Amino acid sequence: MKLKLFTYSVAAIIALYNTSFSQYNGNNFAVSFSYRYTTTSKIFLEPNSPDPFLSRTNTPLEDLFSYSGEIRYRLIESMIIGLNVESIKRTESVDIRFFGFQLNEKVNAEDGFRVIPIECTIYYHLPFSTDYWKFYMGGGFGYYWGDYIRNFQGISVSNQERDFAYGIQVAIGMDYMINEFSSVKFEMRFRDPEIEMTSKYSADSFTVNGRTIRIRRDTFISKINIDGATFSLGAAIHF
Repeated sequence: MKLKLFTYSVAAIIALYNTSFSQYNGNNFAVSFSYRYTTTSKIFLEPNSPDPFLSRTNTPLEDLFSYSGEIRYRLIESMIIGLNVESIKRTESVDIRFFGFQLNEKVNAEDGFRVIPIECTIYYHLPFSTDYWKFYMGGGFGYYWGDYIRNFQGISVSNQERDFAYGIQVAIGMDYMINEFSSVKFEMRFRDPEIEMTSKYSADSFTVNGRTIRIRRDTFISKINIDGATFSLGAAIHF
C-alpha cells in the first residue's frame, strides 16, 4: 500500500512538473524589468576601529527603492539561469557634526551611497506550478559595486579604493503568464553584501558663516551593508 501511494505521488509530481513547463512553447529567453523595494541597510563609519563599540556602530538607512533588469535563459526544462543588474541609491540629510566636525551651528550634508548589484542566479521551477502561475526558487552569487556619497558646503567625496564585494543570494517568486509571450512577476530576494571603501574629500577646508573650517582627516573608511529583504514587482517578455 505504501509503495502504491509513493508511486502515485511521484506520478502526480511528474505530471504537474510537465504541465508547468508545457506553456513556454519553446520560448527559452525572457527579459524582465522590475521596481524593487529593500527594507533596510546600514552605513558603518568606523568599521576598522580597534574599539568594538565604534566598529559596530552604524547608521540605518531604510526604505530603499531601485530599478532592475534581468535576462533569463532556460537551460533545461526544470532549470533557468538569470543575470540581473540593479541600481540602488539612498541618501539622507545628516548634521556634519555627526562626522566629527567641531561646529556650533548645524550644517546639513547629503550622506548615503550608490550600489550596483550584478547577480547570477540559478532558478528551479516548482512542480506545483499551473498553466498561468509559475512558481520558482533559486540561489546564486553576486558582485556588488559601491560608491559613498557625501556632499556639503561645496565639498564632495571621491572613492579611492574599494574591496571586491561579493556574496550569495537566494530568491523565491512567481510569474503570472498573461499569454505565451508576456508575464508579470513578483519576487522576494535575500542577500547580505558588505562593501568597504576608502573615500577622500574634494578639498581640505570649507567656509561656514565667514569662518574657514579645516578638514583634519581628508580620507576615511566606511562600510555599506544591505541586509534587508528585497521585494520586486515587474514584467517580462518571453521569446
